[in-house]
Amino acid sequence: MTRQFWMALVFIGITSMACPPWSTAGETAPESAGLSIHLSAGAGYISSKDQLRTNDGNKRVRDLDDNANRYDAVIPLVNFDLRYTFAASGRQLYLGTPMGDEGPPGLTLGGVWPFEDGGKIDAGVFVMPFGEVWEDPYLVDRDRDETGKDVYGAKVDYQGILGTGFEAGYRLSYIDIDDDDIGQRFNDLERDGWVHALQLGHAFKLGAGLELVPAAGFTMGDIDGDANRYLEYRFKLGLRRYRAGNLLNLSAGIGYRDYDEDHPIFDKNRNDTLYNVFGMYTRSNLLGHSPLFFSLLAGYSHRSSNIDFLEDDTFMSGLLIGYRF
Repeated sequence: MTRQFWMALVFIGITSMACPPWSTAGETAPESAGLSIHLSAGAGYISSKDQLRTNDGNKRVRDLDDNANRYDAVIPLVNFDLRYTFAASGRQLYLGTPMGDEGPPGLTLGGVWPFEDGGKIDAGVFVMPFGEVWEDPYLVDRDRDETGKDVYGAKVDYQGILGTGFEAGYRLSYIDIDDDDIGQRFNDLERDGWVHALQLGHAFKLGAGLELVPAAGFTMGDIDGDANRYLEYRFKLGLRRYRAGNLLNLSAGIGYRDYDEDHPIFDKNRNDTLYNVFGMYTRSNLLGHSPLFFSLLAGYSHRSSNIDFLEDDTFMSGLLIGYRF
């Protein structure tokens, strides 16, 4: 697997806020039993201004007041879902890259358990290998070197809780940085650790195939370095529209992240305000072929920090064409 492939998985996950697992096909999970395969591929465009994002244009920092260079890239996008549905129970086992509210779960192995009241639980384990970060993001007047970042975890989502419109999700992730040079230079900036993310929302039906989904979330970053340990509170408003093979997902969110201890380099306690807007449109029955579909993705995120060096602006867009077997 190449780095670009896993960037593509990350891209898809980030731009798919409030999407149910089968939204790539533009409809809900199939009721027929047996094996099904969803494959889609395309291209995406990313434009980012972030000192923490690894790219050749930002390898060297002149000083810690230096603004990040804008980084533009066209990357391949890949998404797939291999799923088996049991006839008697409707339960499912799957392997793939499902889209989720809390960002990309990476390559996921999981199962779905439906209930008679219309609710369902989706649980699984995931891995996001081959990520990259700077060994030391705060080096000045020297080229920064890249190192590997792997994320492992588990997730559980419950939609239609007890037959209501409530839905909840929990994710537990472990972050592993290969060569954490900044963590060796300052213990308070170590980046390995656990992340707990909880989200609760409610789907309000506004009409046939139309749902408004407000949600609130809480994340605790139990990171080894005290200056990187944080609590995050967020609110998101999503809109889902299903109609005759068309699926539209829109969402906007705001969050606040507060870090435990002063940053040893900037001598202040870091806090960030996070903004994001995302959308996805999927059309099934492309060119009159019911298994053929396409998806358009677009999103924008901004991180406003009291430390200027850590500000971020990122825009993403993409197109995927897929087939259901």
